[in-house]
Amino acid sequence: MKLRTLVGDTEKHEVEAEQGWLGKRKVIVDGDDIIDKWEILSLSKTMRLNVGDEERHELRVKFSKGLSGQKIDLYVDGKLLARA
Repeated sequence: MKLRTLVGDTEKHEVEAEQGWLGKRKVIVDGDDIIDKWEILSLSKTMRLNVGDEERHELRVKFSKGLSGQKIDLYVDGKLLARA
């Protein structure tokens, strides 16, 4: 599962988040791997990072999976921006 969106008003950043069934979780900002982890036994995990120089934003990426499927939620400065 993959989510891709733009963050920022004047300073744009492309943010990608992806999750595999076997536990691979990855966050990419502007083409650079920022987080690349295996979380095999974890059904839910929230990862936090900051982006931007002049226009700073706090990102929170919540990965979850279970019997009903996988889900990725992306929050920017505490507000839900995208969901996959």
